[in-house]
Amino acid sequence: MSSAGVDHRRAHRARVQLERMTFFSDAIFAIAMTLLVVEVKLPALHHATGPELGQALWALLPNYVGFLVSFLVLGRFWIIHHDVMGLLRVATPRLVIANLMLLLGVAFMPFPTAIISEYVNLRVGIGFYTGWLILLGLLNRHLIQVIARSPELLDDDIGAHEITPLLHRSWIPVMIGVCAFAAGMVTWVAALVVLVVVSPIISIVVGRWAARAAG
Repeated sequence: MSSAGVDHRRAHRARVQLERMTFFSDAIFAIAMTLLVVEVKLPALHHATGPELGQALWALLPNYVGFLVSFLVLGRFWIIHHDVMGLLRVATPRLVIANLMLLLGVAFMPFPTAIISEYVNLRVGIGFYTGWLILLGLLNRHLIQVIARSPELLDDDIGAHEITPLLHRSWIPVMIGVCAFAAGMVTWVAALVVLVVVSPIISIVVGRWAARAAG
């Protein structure tokens, strides 16, 4: 077989390995995001009246918030992961390990969500959830750093500079987690305000800074 044929087979094999990693990652994200709704439990009422059901549904408000926040958090990570994988042409063992560590954090996310849904008024509950959010952000940043330090992983028509904005924006979930953790040590309401209201503002500000830095 000619050297051109060998190179073609190697390139095809590398592409297949990258696709397998991407498909596996998508499956983990999908399962984790689906499991989040498990914590929104059906009210256990027997011969309930309308008002009692309404009160029971209202009492589940922390569960709704926990589901919504965590779904959006994982959704943000999935979008970033989708963008990053679209820049690659090959997966190395180091990249696979970094990606697997991120998926570990993603797969565990339903548990911190259950904690904050059940114990949202306790500092430990808020601290556990926001601490895991910070760790997840750092794992995501590490994955992008692995790619930034290995330009040979990028597709032929992708320049190394195109990974820089993603590297800058990888600070967003870390900053949100730190702010929510600090706010949660004051009051749990402040932590929820950061997670629900302030987080989009942080995303916009850091996103614009990343765009200017890349430009």
